[in-house]
Amino acid sequence: MNKLPTHFDHSDDHKTDAPMMWFGKRHVHHRAVYAALGILTAVLFILISYLDVSYQVPQPLSGGSERNMKEPVFVSGESGATANLIVQLKHYGLWDLPASEEVPRFFIKNYPADLNTVKDVSIRKRVFLHSLLPHALFVRQETLHGRDKLQSILSKIDCAVETLDFVSGLEYESQCSWTDFLEEEEVNFIQILGKEYRTTSAEILLERVDAVPTSIILAQGALESSWGSSRFTREGNSIFGMWTWKTAGIVPSRREEGKTHKVKVYENVLEAVRAYHLTLNRVESYEEFRQLRRNTDNPLILVEGLRVYSERGQDYVEDIKNVILSNGLQKYDNFSLTDLDLPEFTGSVSGDINSTESGKTSL
Repeated sequence: MNKLPTHFDHSDDHKTDAPMMWFGKRHVHHRAVYAALGILTAVLFILISYLDVSYQVPQPLSGGSERNMKEPVFVSGESGATANLIVQLKHYGLWDLPASEEVPRFFIKNYPADLNTVKDVSIRKRVFLHSLLPHALFVRQETLHGRDKLQSILSKIDCAVETLDFVSGLEYESQCSWTDFLEEEEVNFIQILGKEYRTTSAEILLERVDAVPTSIILAQGALESSWGSSRFTREGNSIFGMWTWKTAGIVPSRREEGKTHKVKVYENVLEAVRAYHLTLNRVESYEEFRQLRRNTDNPLILVEGLRVYSERGQDYVEDIKNVILSNGLQKYDNFSLTDLDLPEFTGSVSGDINSTESGKTSL
């Protein structure tokens, strides 16, 4: 039989109104023990509930960083004929752009397969530019929408932006825990945005989540796709000539021996613009472009930061400038995208596009 601890004196063997019990090395009333256990159980329950809420794995926002905007609806109708696309552009007021500078939400999945056969350069240019314009405006709007939300969230955090890093909740210099200021959805947004733009620095994130001028998007698209008529554009919506080293892609016919790169394929025109826009905003090679953007939105200055986009370097930059100036692309920087969806289009057309209009413009 176990012996009781010897340092307790049991000589006073009197009775009490309620039974006593041992708790550790103390002889205490049983009600006190039960009360203490009850309090401890309640505290543990509250603590477990708090941890379950506080450390719940954040769920991704639908569609990436901030794609809760109204998604584009692609126009219906035959997409393989340039003549049909022209009819659609005229029907929706995109052949001659509106004086209000507000562009309809006109989205195509791909450029017509016969665009490269159009002999009239002025027609081919207009088809390319006025079809690409709504996609460029949408991606810019999407990015600026995300930037506005980012700035709104950062305004709630009582930390200096230049020292704020989202890799952890605690900023050691200022002892500022940024997660204490935000709702779960806002923390989730920051984490997804940082992953998409490849940085945990608040200052760098603000620099990267910004829009590329519309004129630059159109000019680079024109150069890289030969105004929408290149093989890569026809076969894979690769308007901006983006490379990939993964399995999927189009092998360039003139790829040097020993090289393994391919031209990336996209589901539609919009995804090609999104990928190009994100590349300029997050890849280290375009840091100069983003630094210039801090101080100006002049496309003729910003293109100086795009030398590494092509092996041709400064000559390539001069080509972009020439396309912008000779085609008056800076006027497109003033256009915006309407919020109204287009009515369904069911029309069609037949005929030879090369006999519909005439006149050429310089490249």
